Amino acid sequence: MRDPFTNEEFNPKRNNQKFENSKNRIKFHNTRANQLRVEKAFVDRPLNNNLKILNDIMADKDNETFHKEFLKGKGFNFTIYNSTCKTEGTTGYCIYNFIIIYNSSNVKIIRSN
Repeated sequence: MRDPFTNEEFNPKRNNQKFENSKNRIKFHNTRANQLRVEKAFVDRPLNNNLKILNDIMADKDNETFHKEFLKGKGFNFTIYNSTCKTEGTTGYCIYNFIIIYNSSNVKIIRSN
């Protein structure tokens, strides 16, 4: 059998053994997880930044309106969200548990449960 990490032949000690040893198994899975993290970083970094901003400004609020320039000054990225939903008769852009509704110069943010 061949070890998927090193591509070397080995004799398995168990019938379900895929890796020569636990170090190779751990390195194989860590390498795959790191590759996935790198591939997703262009979305995950700004999405996580937006979530931090929303958690900060909505700490004790469930519903609030902010000016777009205020959010821009905080570093909010208006092009990144992880889903859309219908709310209040319009399409809302969601970042995890927050719904964002864009008006002309204001942004309404609703914390959903």
